[in-house]
Amino acid sequence: MGSATYNWQSERTTVKDRIAFLFNNEILSDVHFMVGKGSQRRRIPAHKFVLSVGSAVFDAMFNGGIATQSDEVELPDVEPSAFLALLRFLYTDDKQIGPETVMTTLYSAKKYAVPTLEKECVDFLKKNLGPDNAFMLLSQARLFDEPQLAQLCLECIDSNTTEALSAEGFTDIDYDTLAVVLQRDTLAIRENELFAAAVRWSEHECERRRLAVNAENKRYEKSLNPIYLAF
Repeated sequence: MGSATYNWQSERTTVKDRIAFLFNNEILSDVHFMVGKGSQRRRIPAHKFVLSVGSAVFDAMFNGGIATQSDEVELPDVEPSAFLALLRFLYTDDKQIGPETVMTTLYSAKKYAVPTLEKECVDFLKKNLGPDNAFMLLSQARLFDEPQLAQLCLECIDSNTTEALSAEGFTDIDYDTLAVVLQRDTLAIRENELFAAAVRWSEHECERRRLAVNAENKRYEKSLNPIYLAF
């Protein structure tokens, strides 16, 4: 061990400081995570004991009846920045959440059963909810099974329907989320304007599926069964 790290314990007077020093640190690490895909893939060191104390999922992974025996764990479905945010919380209690990483951090927190960090992510999304992102957040709230956040998104869309439908993220939502909104009778918008918005969404859906933008294709939903737009 080099002189730069020798006797590092003596400079950190509390357990909290000593554990925090080990965050993303090779010192004493006994597991590595291969996180992400392609050029974004990163090898991140960690400590099984710290992770097991903070997460039931990690505890089962390292200490359960079918615990992994490998010292390298592949995590292709997790963003490296989000995984580091999760580890930072487990090592330091520090919650570093921002608009760029909140959704991927929420995914990581739910995947590894860290409810305190999950709540922090949801609270951040609630505070930053507005007509410009209500549809995008509604789609994500449904995906991550966050009913309270989904309800707040719906209420925001009800009160600011025209502005929400004009937002860039509206045409990116999935069919099921669109159907939930179209079935509401509390939207503050005229029916012809709502119809025009639904047509605009269907045109983008055709383009995503590389289908001709014609009347027949615009009526199909994501499964390509002849289920027509619900109004």
